[in-house]
This record gives sequence, structure tokens and C-alpha cells, in this order.
Amino acid sequence: MQPQSLHLARGDTDMSAIERLHIDSGEEREPGGGQPTAADFKYRLGELETENARLHRLVAELLIKNQELRRAH
Repeated sequence: MQPQSLHLARGDTDMSAIERLHIDSGEEREPGGGQPTAADFKYRLGELETENARLHRLVAELLIKNQELRRAH
């Protein structure tokens, strides 16, 4: 399975694009649906790394905005 390109909206804080992708792709497991495979693990790891990078960018934007607001006063 190839990861899909995610175009994250700035300030997208409700349901992440990754969560929507995961739900839309029909990959929800049934309870007792078996052990995750190595491919599932790698895919999920990729999702988490993407989300982590998004959060880092968001924090950086907030820090810059905070500095700008402090300088204005």
C-alpha cells in the first residue's frame, strides 16, 4: 500500500487528515480481527511521523506568532 499525499490545512485541529484518511480507506479492524502485520505497523508509523511533523510545524507557527504579538505591545 502506497501512502497517500496529505495536504493538511493550517490550523486543522478537529479530526486530523491522517485520521480521516485512515477511516476513509476502510482500514478499521474488527475486534479480534487478527494480529497487525509488519506492513500495518510501518503504515501506522508513517502516519504518526507525519502527524508529529505537522504538530512541530504548528508549534513553530505559534511560537513565531507569540513573538510577533509580544513585540507589538
